[in-house]
Amino acid sequence: MEDKDAFKINISLLQTFHLVAKHGSFSAASRALNISYQSAANHVRRLEQLYGARLIETDRGSRQITLSPKGKALYASLSGELDNILSRIALLLHNERSMLRVGVPQALFHHFFPSILRDFKQQASSMELAFYERDTTLEKMMLDGLLDAAVSERFFGQDTISQQALGEYKLCLIYPRTWFPAAEISPSIFQFAERDMITYEAGQTIRVRSTESLATYFGKVPKVALTTSGSTSIVQLVGVGLGYSVVPQWLVSQSDPHIGQIVISDIPPVTVYFAHTTLLSSNAFVHQLHETCARIMGAQLGKANQSLRF
Repeated sequence: MEDKDAFKINISLLQTFHLVAKHGSFSAASRALNISYQSAANHVRRLEQLYGARLIETDRGSRQITLSPKGKALYASLSGELDNILSRIALLLHNERSMLRVGVPQALFHHFFPSILRDFKQQASSMELAFYERDTTLEKMMLDGLLDAAVSERFFGQDTISQQALGEYKLCLIYPRTWFPAAEISPSIFQFAERDMITYEAGQTIRVRSTESLATYFGKVPKVALTTSGSTSIVQLVGVGLGYSVVPQWLVSQSDPHIGQIVISDIPPVTVYFAHTTLLSSNAFVHQLHETCARIMGAQLGKANQSLRF
């Protein structure tokens, strides 16, 4: 019996092929979908794998494409039906969607989003926003259709999700000032090798980067005593003297009377991305939220090494 699940095709693949065939180039299709040239090419390659035949021919050195005989047949069969389907989807997304479901890690939400939401709601007062304060599950939630957009410290690398860098930040080691009450300068990182570390749950971006870097400094794995999912909880635990941690530099003020900090320049900075599903590439509310996040977060975060579109 034929496996019906073996030939599932994401509508994004068909949409990309349709636009490449219609406009005659990957570049034009990528601009229309707000994805990279490479992502458009990857969509078509994946569709060819599923279809089992070459659909598009390209001449070396040329960005113009020609359709293979099977590509012409598929394009002809798609043209009317796919346009109608996409038009109905666009009507639903643009005119009837009254809520955006957005995923954001807790610390980013608490620190940045009060200002972001104040400005966004001035431009889009009718839009309801539902926030999910998550970290490790954001990619899966987007792939499962549970989120429309996300701000994340992870690059997902999915063809059906468009991501663009908003900025990046450094990490710092924070510790209770009571540990070094007479110190006139910041202690050395090596002085924490035998002390308890408080960190994030397994798999979270900051935990992975910080424990790997500290292991290099210490010559052994840090002594993790407590884990939690939220930066606010970590700061509170450090503040009462239960351990040290590594957190975003913007999380704790240098003038905090209870918590000291040491910036660890050797740890690679963390990039923050804005992500949305490709089907919402032309949604005005998504664009407005992205622009607001880029303006406010970009002003407070360092500039990322590169702006990425996928």
